[in-house]
Amino acid sequence: MQLAGGLLAADPVLLQQVAPTFFGLTVDGCLELAQMAVARLYDKTRGAVTIRSMLHDAAGQPAACQNATPTEAAHSIFRSVQAVIALQPILDSIRKRRNVWLAHLDPETVANPQALAAEARLTLPDLERAFQQSEKILVELGSLYEGVFGELEFIGQDDYQVALELIRAAKCVFIENYKREFGHPFTGPRPKVGSNHLLIMPC
Repeated sequence: MQLAGGLLAADPVLLQQVAPTFFGLTVDGCLELAQMAVARLYDKTRGAVTIRSMLHDAAGQPAACQNATPTEAAHSIFRSVQAVIALQPILDSIRKRRNVWLAHLDPETVANPQALAAEARLTLPDLERAFQQSEKILVELGSLYEGVFGELEFIGQDDYQVALELIRAAKCVFIENYKREFGHPFTGPRPKVGSNHLLIMPC
């Protein structure tokens, strides 16, 4: 999710002028994977381990919450249940998309994909909200059982920024070489000035 958001916010010169197909497919793939991940967290398949099933188990086994009193655990579980209820419209849209486009191709969706966009409307902020609320629930549930707090993230989740800065620097080198070779200023789009230690020259 962070990768898709980061690329969407990146300098378009680095994406559209360098490798538009690659970056376009990468963003689309990240967004589709994000929707599938949320759909899996709230899957309705019987026996699947989901956020709802964990909340149900936690409510039925208050004594297992070793790092909270029964009252604290009950309040925490109730807050999480309310959060899931508030997310339901977003979850419904994601589930619809998963069932007729992402996991299975419904003939009506193939014939008229615009209808899905209208029927199962989903924005990037909606998807981010689903991730943030789900993370909060999982962290809170984990704290009841294990007493562990912290964000759910993976190492290197922002390393795409290094790749973008290297592309930006290479584009700047290309512009300088162009000016030397042809003897007049480069008139095409220029990347924005970089911000980290990999910056080798302004464009």
